[in-house]
This record gives sequence, structure tokens and C-alpha cells, in this order.
Amino acid sequence: MDSKKRLELMGKIPVAFPRGQKNSITDVIGVKVGHLTINKDLKDRSGEKIFIRTGLTAIIPYDMKEEKRLFAACFLFRSKNEITGYEVIDDFCYLNSPVVISNSYNIGKVYNAILSFGFSLNRTEIWPPVVVGVNDSYLNDINKFSLDESQVLQALLDSSSGYIEEGSVGIGIGLRAFSWKGGIGTSSRILSLDNRRFSLGTLVAANHGNKANLEMENPNQNIAPSQRMNGSLAIILATDIPLAPYQIKLIVTSLVAGLPSKNILENPEDPITCFLFSTANTMSLENEGPLVFNYSFVNDCAVERIVRAGTEAIKEAILRSLLLSTSVQGRLGRKAEAIPEKEFREIQKQF
Repeated sequence: MDSKKRLELMGKIPVAFPRGQKNSITDVIGVKVGHLTINKDLKDRSGEKIFIRTGLTAIIPYDMKEEKRLFAACFLFRSKNEITGYEVIDDFCYLNSPVVISNSYNIGKVYNAILSFGFSLNRTEIWPPVVVGVNDSYLNDINKFSLDESQVLQALLDSSSGYIEEGSVGIGIGLRAFSWKGGIGTSSRILSLDNRRFSLGTLVAANHGNKANLEMENPNQNIAPSQRMNGSLAIILATDIPLAPYQIKLIVTSLVAGLPSKNILENPEDPITCFLFSTANTMSLENEGPLVFNYSFVNDCAVERIVRAGTEAIKEAILRSLLLSTSVQGRLGRKAEAIPEKEFREIQKQF
């Protein structure tokens, strides 16, 4: 499928809510995204070829030089994904760290790099770092390569509030979705509440819905247990809508419940991580912060509209991750092919 056809198909994705200017999570003011893509072939000491198809994708929620927290919540469906900081966020509903998606074996390196990033900015608090782990071992020799802290730091420093590269980029280089090449997708929606304009954006790492089980490809292959894991879907959302913590928790659970069944049932073992933060109602920690914070919140009756807009943005982001991903060859001679037009249209019908 050529780029002209991909653009044509993206333009035909139906919408009920207007898209943001960039149709990206970066339509939420202050949010930045950075990618690190590692696509190279190496050789180990025995001369055996190693296929590295990995990377990371970082979402910076605000200017990290500022000492503050944002309200946030996370919902884990079939919670098999590794994610750091979940317990703190679930208990206290705040975020003051970048959110980074990497492969599971690099979670520790990324966690430490986020701390180093905060220390370099003289932050007194950048804890807990939030790292979402995904399994990219279908294409990537996951146990043969780990990231350097300097690479992670560079991706954080290079993050941008502009248009986001999508598809086989960042952590998306090694991902598959619905048995085709998956990857990174993003989208945004504009909501009008009480005559005020708000943005809601999402970024997804689509690595789910793959029917084939790895150990069934060739029963004689020596596949490590870590490489038999199922896929996953990671959803990160940002908004400037003023929300109370309980409202954010309600929204993230509703967003997962509202996903098209194909995302949930195609492979019933795939976990889904849904994370939402609001850039409104910040908690300043400068000089230990004020004794009293003044916040505003939307009426609960607005939550239904927010969920509908968020669901629509997530669906488009998943479809874009498929449309914009290019074919990638990886380990064991495997190749994740870019989705053809006919198969894309079939999947879109189920969305």
C-alpha cells in the first residue's frame, strides 16, 4: 500500500468529535513525545547474528524543570504488563514523571535514567518513575541487548511538542498487531464544555490481537520462556480538562470497557494498560507548595462525553498504528508485514 493510499484511508476514519490541530497527544499544551529507535544487526561472540528491533517512546507531561504533580490514574486489564509506579498512582492519584514505554527487559535501565533526568534538573521529587513494559521479542532478540542510560536520557531531552512520527518507530519498531506490523499511533479530539475548548489526546503502542502462538510456529525451535509471552496494548492519554482523581479513575476503566471487542477478544490473554493524566489542577511543590490548593472540576455529567471522545481517539490511534507501520524483518527469519488495504478495511469494520 503506497503512502497516498494510506493517507486516503486515514482521511476516511469516521469521527464524531473534531480532531486537534496535529491529531496527536501533543495537542494537549505542554505534552511532548520522544522516540528512540534501535534497528540494527549485530553478532555475538560466536558469530551468530543478533537482530535488535527495539527502542522506547517517552511522553513528557509538562516541563520537567517545574516542581509539580498532576492528577492521574491507571487501569490494568488482565494485569500481566509490567509497569512501575502503579501502586503509588493507584493510591495517591498523582504523576510527576515522564511516562516511558520500553521493552520489559529495559524497564530497570529506563527507571534509573528517569531518576537521573530529574536529578540533572535539580528536581527534589521525580518519583515514582513510570515505565510501561511491552514484549517485542517476536522480532527483537530481547535478551541480547539492553539500552544505555545515555540513550534514554537523549530521548527524553529530544522530546518535542510537534507532530509525532508514528508506526515502526520508538518502541513500535518491534511490535505486531492483529498479525500485521503494529507500532505507535496517536490521535486527539477537541471537546467544548461550558463554552470552553479542551483537548484530549492519546498515544498507543499496539502489540496485541496476534492469534498465532509463538511456540506453535515450530515446536522444535528452542524458544526461551520470555519469548513466549503474549502481546499487549498500552494506551497513554493526556487532557487539559480539569478532572478530579475519582473522575480520572472512572474514565480509564470506561475507556477500556468501551474498546471494540476485537481489541479484547482477538487474543484473550493480551493485557491492556490505560493511563490518563490531566494537565489542569497542578499541585505545585515549589517551596513545598501552598497549604491550600484551589481546584475546579467538571460536572460528572461531562464524563460520558469525555469517554466517548477518548474511545474515538484510541480507536483511531490503533488504526493509525497499523496504517503507518512499515514492514520489519527480525529474529528467526520472521517478518512483520505492513497491513494491506483489504485486511485493513476488514479490521476497520470491526472497530
